[in-house]
Amino acid sequence: MAETVIDRRAFLAGAVGLCMGCAFNRGAPYDDYFRSLNADLRATAPGTPILAIDLNRLDHNLDLLRAAVGPRKIYRIVVKSLPSIDLLRYAMRHTQTRHLMAFHQPSLNAIANELPGSDVLLGKPLPASAARTFYEKCGAQTTFEPERQIQWLLDSATRAEEYRAVATALGVRMRVAIELDIGDHRGHVQTHDQLRAILRRIESNPSCFELGGFMGYDAYAAGLPPGLRTRILRDSTDRYQGFIDVTRREFPALYRPNLTRNGAGSKTIALYENDKVLNDLAAGSAAVMPTDFDVDTLSDHLPAAFIAAPILKHRKGVDIPILPILGSWMEFTNPNRRNSYFLYGGNWKANYHSPKGLFPNPIYGRSSNSEMVNGSDRVSLTTDDYVFLRPTQSESVLLQFGDLWAFRQGTPTLRWPVIRG
Repeated sequence: MAETVIDRRAFLAGAVGLCMGCAFNRGAPYDDYFRSLNADLRATAPGTPILAIDLNRLDHNLDLLRAAVGPRKIYRIVVKSLPSIDLLRYAMRHTQTRHLMAFHQPSLNAIANELPGSDVLLGKPLPASAARTFYEKCGAQTTFEPERQIQWLLDSATRAEEYRAVATALGVRMRVAIELDIGDHRGHVQTHDQLRAILRRIESNPSCFELGGFMGYDAYAAGLPPGLRTRILRDSTDRYQGFIDVTRREFPALYRPNLTRNGAGSKTIALYENDKVLNDLAAGSAAVMPTDFDVDTLSDHLPAAFIAAPILKHRKGVDIPILPILGSWMEFTNPNRRNSYFLYGGNWKANYHSPKGLFPNPIYGRSSNSEMVNGSDRVSLTTDDYVFLRPTQSESVLLQFGDLWAFRQGTPTLRWPVIRG
């Protein structure tokens, strides 16, 4: 009995704490941007949650990425962060690149069929069976040439053997890149001896393999203080250069000056302006700016992707099942709990963005079907208005809403299917 009493008291104490947690009024109506967007969606959207892409902001972000890469390096667009053929085509045209980084087997087949002029580097080593599946699905109708336009990623001598078996069985020659550990310790090639073991297999199987280059990832450095970050990135590129030097000295038949030397990522791409080691920089999320990428190196970028969810129901106050007095207490102690809005959908990897001052109810709980959010009287929403959220990431959230809604104010909205698989 005592244990039950303690549990109840702990629950009530926590509930009161949550009620009091943000007791000043944080609410505000739409600003002009979202007021206009809400009016457009009320008139044209299907009445379901959508993922909207602002093309003006996308253009701005893509211009910044292209400028960060500079004229002497390749800009490579990360497919998982912009998972739509139409979105990729748009970004490729705007940044004048044909280079992509792909992470999923279905994306590879979609690219081969729809973007046959692209150059693709794998962003992670796939199982050999995924490579086999790609070749089996790659139809003769495409002009895409895998031997010339894909670099499969090798991270061990074992995987090299597995890929050699696929190449032998299918009668194909695979262009491969080697995944280097330059500091993130994800299990890539960490030592020069491990590199040599892979290079020997490439060298001894010229009918199966061609060395295309290298890939190293540095995202671990993004959250460091600027001074330490600079030193860590310098150490990373020195380590990268060491792997290249081993290849050049000991495997001259495989080495070429124009081998791919890929690195960076959205959070670090702007830090390679003076780098002399890498020639190929990858980024994707910085084009649409989910909240996980609100970092100092991307401070000039603008949010360009929003979840827009219509309001199904609005009621004054907060009703908590079984404990109505708790809802009354929440309203009394916190002006941000004076209204309840029930959305179409919810519980996404996203943060509430507009109008300001909307919060999921901590006692009522989250819902993927119809989430309750609370707001103050300043929010001024009604049924069928849209609530706007910023995704925390792009790579999975953009896939959850069907076609992307690409809009530019004053022009018709485009519908861009996402890559499924």
